[in-house]
Amino acid sequence: MTNQHINPVSRRKFLSVSIAGVAGTVALAGCATLGLPRVSKAFAGYQDRAQGKKHCHDCVHFQPPHGCTVVSGTIDEDGVCRYFLPAA
Repeated sequence: MTNQHINPVSRRKFLSVSIAGVAGTVALAGCATLGLPRVSKAFAGYQDRAQGKKHCHDCVHFQPPHGCTVVSGTIDEDGVCRYFLPAA
């Protein structure tokens, strides 16, 4: 059996979705690392005290003692924002 019946559009769509996913992941991995400006606390929906189980100190973006690669300004380790991504 040959691969003549594989739809090239499906491959193209898969590649475009994969590339978009990788780009999104890289962007969330740290704006400062990529030389991109950080966002304001207001734009990120930052709160000094988290209400749930998500806290800055458990996020991949947190830079101890009070920094973040995505959100500008002083960050409290017990805070949280919409860019929370759990550290592995």
